[in-house]
Parts: sequence; structure tokens; C-alpha cells
Amino acid sequence: MPESSPLYSLLYRSEASRAVHEVTLGTLVRKARLYNQQARITGMLLYAKGHFLQLLEGPEPALSDLYARINDDKRHYDVTTLSYGAIELRSFGRWPLAYASVDAAFLDKVAKCLPQPTTVGLTAPPCPEVAQLLRDFAKEHDQAAH
Repeated sequence: MPESSPLYSLLYRSEASRAVHEVTLGTLVRKARLYNQQARITGMLLYAKGHFLQLLEGPEPALSDLYARINDDKRHYDVTTLSYGAIELRSFGRWPLAYASVDAAFLDKVAKCLPQPTTVGLTAPPCPEVAQLLRDFAKEHDQAAH
């Protein structure tokens, strides 16, 4: 089914506060999936020993509204936008929020492939290699869950 409004992709990373640990992440992910489903947002959240990396896809202004909430959330800090821009198709169309706990090396691998934004506003979407890496990871994780 075609999208009724233009789609955007947002990729950010952040540091978890002390209040976040593996036990509390389950509740956070369940609530986020419900919110994302209602807001027509899809994506993936990765967590590695106190570090978050999240890719979100959806229409504006829903994506900007969610990102404002993320920036105000006390469960993490040092929220850094890695990319934000228009996309033609969703990469995570089946997942209101795919989630995985990963090792820090995987997050480093993804982060090293990304150009650092120099200005606020639209930046280049993740390079095709990063987008494919995340899609492949999500597919493997999805198959492992079934």
C-alpha cells in the first residue's frame, strides 16, 4: 500500500542513563511499538552496554514529534543525530520497532560508516551499506524469533 505522505528516515545514537538496563528495556520497547504503530512509524532499536542506536522511518510531523519526545526522555542523554532525510521506501516496514541487544562492536561498525552531520537539518540518509546491514540484521533477528 503506497504511503499517503512523504517518508523520512532518522538515525540517532545516545547514551543510556543509569535508570536503563536490560530488564527495563522490555517495557520501553513494548510501549514504543504501540506508539509507533499508531503514528505509522517503523524502525529498529539497537542497545549495547549503555549505548543506543535507533533508525526510525515515517511521515512528518510524526517523526519530528517522536524525536522531540526522545530528546526530552531522561532515560538517555547525549542524543546525536547521525542522519535525517527523505526516503522513497521503508526499510523496516514490517516492524513498528525491531529491537536487539548487540555487542558494542556492531554499533561501532554502523557508526563508522556514517558521515557526521555538519549542520542541523536534513542530512544524507545512511549509506546503502549501512541500511543493508541493518535490514539484514533485522531479518536474521526476526527469523531467530520464530
